[in-house]
Amino acid sequence: MKYGFSKNQLLRTCENLDIKYLHIPELGIESEKRKGLDSKSDYDGLFRFYEEHTLKESSNTVLQLFNLLKQNKRIALTCFEANPLQCHRSRLANAIAGLPEWEYELKHL
Repeated sequence: MKYGFSKNQLLRTCENLDIKYLHIPELGIESEKRKGLDSKSDYDGLFRFYEEHTLKESSNTVLQLFNLLKQNKRIALTCFEANPLQCHRSRLANAIAGLPEWEYELKHL
């Protein structure tokens, strides 16, 4: 948890801007697994586990996100981490972009 960065606050802000917000905890990384990450190697191991286990076990949810993209023409994956390379969202975005019907532009902001 980061002060000022909560799903409820983000939900209210998005709703005020007429943006649909979905919180999908099964595509996140458990807080216990994020503790004690001190080196690039630690992060690499965490993200390798995320790709090999979490994303594969949540493949139906990844497909649901892709279907939302196809319906709405754009989606945004958000996280507190400023650098997408130090965050699970780039791995999730790559998983979606690797699906057979992908024909969109992937942007990391």
